[in-house]
Amino acid sequence: MQLSFNLSFITAPPVKTVFKNTSWLNAGWATQCLGFTKIIEISQSLSDALQDEVEDDHDQQLYDALWLTHHYLVLQDRPSFSFTFDLLRKDKISGRMIVTSLRLHVEVKDQLILLGLIQDF
Repeated sequence: MQLSFNLSFITAPPVKTVFKNTSWLNAGWATQCLGFTKIIEISQSLSDALQDEVEDDHDQQLYDALWLTHHYLVLQDRPSFSFTFDLLRKDKISGRMIVTSLRLHVEVKDQLILLGLIQDF
């Protein structure tokens, strides 16, 4: 009796990743005072979208987005959700304040919370 090997391999299904190629930045400076107990990272594209001519405006808008994130996490207690974040910007042409809306998404993974634009996920 002769042994034969069955070498027919089945390819594994592709692994579905939740995150695209996005760089993530630590937002630790504002997280402890808001009550977060996990590490918070924001996407580079969210940071760029919040960027304004005045650095203090960026920090305040990021703080507001993190505050809303904490608020929704406490209320909803879900590992994943999206919300709309409205912010005021000065229009460079007219000089008036206009409302800009960003659709943000939150993913909670173990000891990490990711906050970014909905396109980042």
